[in-house]
Amino acid sequence: MASRKTWIWIIVGLFGTGVLLLIVVAGGLFFFVRSHVSAAHTTSSDAFQKFDTARATFKDQKPLLELDQSEHPRVTKALSSFPTSTTRPNQLCVLVWDPDEERVVQVALPFWLLKLGKKKVDVSSGDRGFDFNRLNLDISELERIGPMLILDMRGNSGERVLVWTK
Repeated sequence: MASRKTWIWIIVGLFGTGVLLLIVVAGGLFFFVRSHVSAAHTTSSDAFQKFDTARATFKDQKPLLELDQSEHPRVTKALSSFPTSTTRPNQLCVLVWDPDEERVVQVALPFWLLKLGKKKVDVSSGDRGFDFNRLNLDISELERIGPMLILDMRGNSGERVLVWTK
């Protein structure tokens, strides 16, 4: 009978440890998302000030990607033509302004996270996305060339997207 009680306590202990581990992982994910993603309602003037501040880092630098008339991104200069930088970027940053919802969303993805899964970056939203895979922009090349302005898009409806590495 003592042996049966021991097994029950072992099973309950393992189950409790599993639940505790699940809570710790969920808390860690919540903290990670909260510290790397921010969204806020704001006025258009405040939003444009955020964009100007982020864009000022790159002064007159031309973005790596431009949109054609069909709003398809195209590379302005081949990544292989850039020299290797002594400064390695550690984040891929995205700043988005949605004038319809008067909302600014900022995402900062660490390069170590981008390297875990796919070797290419895919930023998309429905049928109006940017498929970096199709353009062969990979994380190791972006890391090699250092901090850079990748995309500065201004839509016809007032939306704006800024993507850069820092």
